Amino acid sequence: MPPRSGPAKSGAGDRDHLLLRVCQLHYEQHLTQQEVGERLHLTRWQVGRMLKEALAAGIVRIEIVHPQARSHDLETELVTLSTLTEAVVVPTQDDPAATQLAVARAAAEYLADLPTPPRTLAISWGRMMSALASAIPPSWADGVTVVQANGGLSRPGPGDPGSILTAVARQGRGQALFLQAPAIVDSPTLAAALRREPSIAEVLGVARSADVLVFPLGAVSHDSVLVKSGCVLPRDEVLLAERGAVGDIVGRFLDASGALVSPELEARAIGLTLDDVRAAKLSVAVVAGEQKHAVAEACVRAGLCNVLVTDAGTAQVLKHRLAGQSAGQNL
Repeated sequence: MPPRSGPAKSGAGDRDHLLLRVCQLHYEQHLTQQEVGERLHLTRWQVGRMLKEALAAGIVRIEIVHPQARSHDLETELVTLSTLTEAVVVPTQDDPAATQLAVARAAAEYLADLPTPPRTLAISWGRMMSALASAIPPSWADGVTVVQANGGLSRPGPGDPGSILTAVARQGRGQALFLQAPAIVDSPTLAAALRREPSIAEVLGVARSADVLVFPLGAVSHDSVLVKSGCVLPRDEVLLAERGAVGDIVGRFLDASGALVSPELEARAIGLTLDDVRAAKLSVAVVAGEQKHAVAEACVRAGLCNVLVTDAGTAQVLKHRLAGQSAGQNL
C-alpha cells in the first residue's frame, strides 16, 4: 500500500472531484471513512472533514422521508414571513385526533430538546396540553417548576390542569405550582379580589418570570374547553360572536388581528394577560386542525409567540395568508 501522505495540492476542479469521490465511496458504495481514506490515500480525519464540507456545500443532501418527519421548508417559510424565531411543523394526519397527537408529541420533543432545560415552565391547559403531558419523555428536565399560567376549570372537564401539570412536573423531576382560581369568574370585582390574594399573586408572578411559556390555542366553539367547563357562559358566547372573536390564548379572547375583543371578559379572567404572553422569555404556541387556523393566524400576526408548533395543513394556510399580507404591504 502506498504511504499515506495526503492528497497532492491541486486546483479547485481537482478539489471538487475529490469531494465527489469521497461522497460516492462513502454514501453510494457504503465504504467506511477508514476504507475511503485507504482508497484515496487520506487520513480518516480528512475524510470526515470532507464529508462535512460536502454537506455544507450542498454536494450531499440528507433527507428524512419518514411519514412523521418535520417539514423544514415550511418551517423556514413561516419564520421568514413572520416574527417567529422558530417553527416546528409535522405532517397532517388523516384523522384529526392523530394530527393533534402528532403535534403534541412534537411540542413535547421540542421542550425535551431545548439546549438549556428550563428551571421554570409556565403552562396553560386543555386537550392539546393533555396530549403533550402524555407524550413528554422521562427526565426531559431536572428539578423543573411547572406553574399554571391561567386559572382552571369551574367544574370538571377535558384538559384538567391538575393532571397536566402533575404529569409534566413528574417527568421533569420537579414540582407543580397550581393557580387556585377559575379561569373566568362571574364578576370583575371578584376577579380583582382574587388577583390580589397573596397566594394567587405569587403564582402569577412565577408564571410571568418563567423561562418558557407553553400554551394551546383555543377556538370559539360550543366544544371548546372553556365553554364545556362552564367558564364561558351562553351570554359570553353571543358577545364573542358579535365581536368577531376567533379564539383564545390563556383564556384571553382575540379577534383576527390578535387584539382583545371583550373588556368585559378580560376583566373577569384570572391568569397571564396577552401582554404577559408577549413579554415571555420564550413563548411556544401549540395548535392543530382546521378549526384553529384563524386563531393561529391571529397569534402569529400579533407576535404572541416566538415558536409555533403545528401541523402542515395549518402551516400551509398560515404561509399563504402571511405571504398575501406581505405582498399587499409591498404594493
